[in-house]
Amino acid sequence: MLTKFGKFVEWTTESEMKTLISVGIILTVLALAQSQRKEDLDGLSEKISSHLESKLPGWQHRRLPPFGTPESKVVVQVWSIPNRIVKVAVAVRWSVEDAKKEIRSFLQFRREPQELTGFGDEAFWPERNGADLVLRKGRYVIYLSIVVYVEEDSDAQNLSKAEQQARAKADTERILKEFATQFSAIELE
Repeated sequence: MLTKFGKFVEWTTESEMKTLISVGIILTVLALAQSQRKEDLDGLSEKISSHLESKLPGWQHRRLPPFGTPESKVVVQVWSIPNRIVKVAVAVRWSVEDAKKEIRSFLQFRREPQELTGFGDEAFWPERNGADLVLRKGRYVIYLSIVVYVEEDSDAQNLSKAEQQARAKADTERILKEFATQFSAIELE
């Protein structure tokens, strides 16, 4: 007999007790899995941070909460130096095939995506002259996005509009390729 709110409750069948125990076990397993996912993402975030800190001195970073549902397997970080900000989102997928499908889906409605070589298993500029780069390394899809504030550089007032645009374009490409190079070198698994 069990007590519930001061009253006695009798289990009428053994199957009800087994059902209750099964539900308890399932809830425990789900809670442990959720905890494990968070630990896995925390470890991945730390691995990324540690690598990039050693390879990109001077860059500051912070981790952001992932977008989407709480069970999303995405690590989001923002890296910055004066007047340059890079947002990184690393999506962990179940398989290499799932990661490939995600990239194809992401590129599906982009105009003229440009394939890049030498970065992970595959990499693309989704838009020509854009501020985004996406790459895949195994089952990981890495989204890189940059904002360049050339007009806030100390020498910006000495540059023409065309020179500012050229600097923004050059810095965008250089910095995104540097981050892609570093992500290609990180052992994510």
